[in-house]
Amino acid sequence: MQTHAAACSCGQLMVEATGDPVRVSVCHCLACQRRTGSAFGAQARFPAERVRTSGRATEYVRRADDDGIERRFRFCPDCGSTVWFTSGDDDGLIAVALGAFADPDFPPPTVAVYEWRRHPWVGLPDSIERDDLWAQLQPLYEAGEFAEAADRGRALIDENPEASQLLYNVACCESRAGRADDAVEHLRRAIDGMEYLRALAAGDDDLAPIRSRPEFRQLVANAEQKP
Repeated sequence: MQTHAAACSCGQLMVEATGDPVRVSVCHCLACQRRTGSAFGAQARFPAERVRTSGRATEYVRRADDDGIERRFRFCPDCGSTVWFTSGDDDGLIAVALGAFADPDFPPPTVAVYEWRRHPWVGLPDSIERDDLWAQLQPLYEAGEFAEAADRGRALIDENPEASQLLYNVACCESRAGRADDAVEHLRRAIDGMEYLRALAAGDDDLAPIRSRPEFRQLVANAEQKP
């Protein structure tokens, strides 16, 4: 398998990741803008067992403003470059800063998140899946109106049947609303579209109401065990 090498600006802190990333994404959130000094952050996620790091790293920990999930950023204490980070909701995955690979031929992003924070001059390919659909439902979710969010989400799914992030978030709403069968089906479709969602689902509190179902346990099994 191909090995991708990433490094900080001075080359002291390094990462080697083997094989293809499970997800390459762009994040427009304000925290990523401040962290990178750019208009967005870009990162590639790999299973931790396929990542090897070397060099000295300093850690900065913050919790997301919206969901409180912990992020642990590792940066070089000499030049200050953030090279990789881990998230509490990405169990077993390591996100490596895309620019640290210094490789224009690296696989392009397939997902963009926090679209409502995107600078208007930033343009991305139409092929990238965006989370602006979820932005229409998020206020209902945050208000605890899970059934209504699920109902509106199903209408959006009919119009965007391949939107894996939308499918996943609607499954979470359905789980909270007690619609177990619908939640399992939409979760299955989400994972079929984006494999990295399998690890995310395994520890997601929104899916706790369906965690005991055999169908759920099968869905979150390791990729090697996928039928």
